[in-house]
Amino acid sequence: MAIEEERKAKIKLTQEQLDRVCERHKRFMEGRPNGSRANMPFFDLSGLDFTGKNLTGAHLSGAILREARMMETVLDHADLFGADLRGANLTRSHLYRTDLRGANLRGAMLQDAVMVEVDLRDGSMANKSSDGELKVIGFEPGPADMSSTVLVRADMARAKLSGSFASGADFSHSKLSDARLVRTDLRNSKFVGANLSGADFSGADLRGADMTGATTTGTVLRTAIRTDADAVAQQINPPPLPVEPKDPEPAAKPAPALDLEGMLVAHVKWLKSGGKEGTQLNLVGMDLDGADLQSRVLSLGIASRVRLRGANLEGAQMQSIQLDGADLRSANLRSADLRGAKLDRAILIDGCLEEANLASLRIGADRLLRTSLVRARMAGARLRKAILHGCDLTNADMTGCDLHEAVVTGTILKR
Repeated sequence: MAIEEERKAKIKLTQEQLDRVCERHKRFMEGRPNGSRANMPFFDLSGLDFTGKNLTGAHLSGAILREARMMETVLDHADLFGADLRGANLTRSHLYRTDLRGANLRGAMLQDAVMVEVDLRDGSMANKSSDGELKVIGFEPGPADMSSTVLVRADMARAKLSGSFASGADFSHSKLSDARLVRTDLRNSKFVGANLSGADFSGADLRGADMTGATTTGTVLRTAIRTDADAVAQQINPPPLPVEPKDPEPAAKPAPALDLEGMLVAHVKWLKSGGKEGTQLNLVGMDLDGADLQSRVLSLGIASRVRLRGANLEGAQMQSIQLDGADLRSANLRSADLRGAKLDRAILIDGCLEEANLASLRIGADRLLRTSLVRARMAGARLRKAILHGCDLTNADMTGCDLHEAVVTGTILKR
């Protein structure tokens, strides 16, 4: 894990804080008021108790869950990309289509778990989730590690394990029908009584594996490595392996009518002329992930629901900008001037707002325009030395935020 990710991972929750996050997620799933999706990327949740919790669709990419108690926990469609689950107890848990690419499950307990279509491939094979969402920038874990993991009686039908490590894993009596285990390291693993019908072991290393009583109807074992001689032969003359199917790409978005640079130049002209020349910046609904807008002038712009994930907005002038519903996950807003900005329901998870100015904006002699972050999702955001004087944070999710030396006088913090 890179240094930056290690630092983020130090955001540690107590059991009481975790229970509150899970309760809000439950409300979110049920469509009740005051609910919000669980977003805990890189959080340190080691040793905590998740027993029986429903975290369907939760964002736990890169989270540390060592020795966590997760018995009967529902994690269907959850994002556990690169998560550390060493020694975790996931007995009878439910992980339907869960993204566990690059995760570390060494020594974890997954007896009787439902893992249908779970994704346990090498984390470097792709950088998008099944729904096309980009992963945290700069975070690229390697192969998933299931060494010594106990998967007895687990239902792993159609699971994807290609390129992962699973040496010494116990798959006894598990269901791996139609699973893909291409190039998987399965040395000394156990498949006693397992259902391997239709499973693809092309190029997998099965030296020392025990398949006593396993069902292998239609199983692809032609190029699997069973002996040391097979390993040597494949090194000399590697056989062609089936191409791993790619995840579907998200639908292409239409390009904006104007180039971004032209829009920014026209906006500055509009500001300087008091609206007589140029054109007001309108980025509503646009996809600008990763855009470099450092020190640019965006004040009074309209950017509702814009996507700016991982964008560089350091030092940008953004007074009174409309960013309601904007997606600013992992964006760099260090030292940005956001006075009077509207960020209601914006997503600022894992964002950097260090030394940013989110205070109220004075308009004329006697009027103040509050910066609004009502219901914003800010889990893990860094607000060190930020100015939040008079800012409205009603119902905002600030789980794990770093507020060291931040100015919070007059800040509205209801709920």
